[in-house]
Amino acid sequence: MKNASLLRTFITIMVALGIGIIVIAFTSSEPANAIKSFFIGPFSNVYFFGNMLAASIPLMLTGLAASIAFSASAFNLGLEGQLYISALVGTYITWKFQGLSPFILIPLVLVISFFTGGVIAAFSGYLKVRRNVNELISSLLISYTLMYMGDFFLEGPFKDPLAGLAASPYFDSTFMFSKILPPSDLHTGIFIAIGIIIIVYFVMKKSIVGFEITLTGRNKIFSKYAGIPVSRVTVVAMLMSGGFAGLAGIIDIYGIHGRMIRGYSAGYGWNGIAVALIARNHPLLVIPAAIFFAYLESGANVASLFSDITPEIARIIQAAVFYLITAEGLLSFIKARKEAVSNG
Repeated sequence: MKNASLLRTFITIMVALGIGIIVIAFTSSEPANAIKSFFIGPFSNVYFFGNMLAASIPLMLTGLAASIAFSASAFNLGLEGQLYISALVGTYITWKFQGLSPFILIPLVLVISFFTGGVIAAFSGYLKVRRNVNELISSLLISYTLMYMGDFFLEGPFKDPLAGLAASPYFDSTFMFSKILPPSDLHTGIFIAIGIIIIVYFVMKKSIVGFEITLTGRNKIFSKYAGIPVSRVTVVAMLMSGGFAGLAGIIDIYGIHGRMIRGYSAGYGWNGIAVALIARNHPLLVIPAAIFFAYLESGANVASLFSDITPEIARIIQAAVFYLITAEGLLSFIKARKEAVSNG
């Protein structure tokens, strides 16, 4: 069953890439060069390859965040806002207390950012189990509210007066993660992201919490009869989901930007949902799925430099992947429900 699901995912990705090739062929005056730059460009030198991997780091964590929520049959659509506000809080604390040792402040900020995003997502979970408020809607609305609040601070109280854009002041460079494969943006945060994913994999597969989340996601009614506290599991899953989204934001700040910039994370949350769908909510598969999405982005950027296509080509292919994966999952769900009804 799992092999068949992975095969369908692979076919879906190939179809989406085929759509991308067709779009490039019709929009470029030199399609051969554009297609070559798109598919081979990210691997053509250290700079492009490192930037591709750097772009995959936040997607790994937002993909993980989405997969945890989905595994519990909870729908966290607030990843964008949870990531954004957590990054803002983490950046402010780092800037305010940058006189402390990085070995003390960085772990502290990571924990604070985790719980900032986690508590926000858990609130949507609480509204779901206590007030029967749809967590899909509440998380989305809260997310947009938080993003506007973040923009308010970046344009006002926390704006760097010397910056030519809406951005916070830089914090001390000693808090930045070390670079890998210079001059690219790849940084040691990739090891933190992969380490977190591996830990979560074992938690989901070997721990009671992971078992409860998985079983609740598969059948809430059965889980209740089995004695699993479904309400608590839902809130915990949302807490973990928002927490990893928060970590995605601050790790990207520590790794690349060194300060908070308005709108810097646009698309991380939504692409994380697509990454989780491609990975079928499997924590380890989130890693290649995130790299694949970053590869599309990097390929489009490289191709825009060496040919006449625009970076928006990546959006078309990403959208095709998202819709095809979603449609395939919906059809599988309908088929499973029909089989359950006919057998029951």
